[in-house]
Amino acid sequence: MGQISVSALASERRATERQPTTLRAKVFPGGADCVVADFSKRGAKLRFATPTELRGPVVVVLWSSGLAFEVELRWRAGAEVGVRFVGSRDLRRPAPPRLADIQALWLKRRPRIGRRQLAKQAAIVETRARGQRPAAWSTFRSSP
Repeated sequence: MGQISVSALASERRATERQPTTLRAKVFPGGADCVVADFSKRGAKLRFATPTELRGPVVVVLWSSGLAFEVELRWRAGAEVGVRFVGSRDLRRPAPPRLADIQALWLKRRPRIGRRQLAKQAAIVETRARGQRPAAWSTFRSSP
């Protein structure tokens, strides 16, 4: 019989499958930067540049989307920390008073761009009839 690896045994213990990521996040209080190395429905592994001391109630904010997770610390190994999700909140919506400072900081992260300004940007594809391709696509087709 073959040997079973330690990582295979660890994955069998998990209730939900982990998804590897490289999402940028901030941990509050303190606003420490970290990377979400992987996550599942129930928790995540956070990777810091240096070992970081976290205590008490902690909130992890995915900086790109504004999703805030209230978490419970589960384990620590050097610069990595495992957390279990206790609650979540979308910072684009009204937040409770305990998250108001974090929400204000997140909202200042970049200037808001209105729909009209966004439509003027070159990244927006103009509307076209169904089934038609933009003329620029013909330059990318390979010839037979």
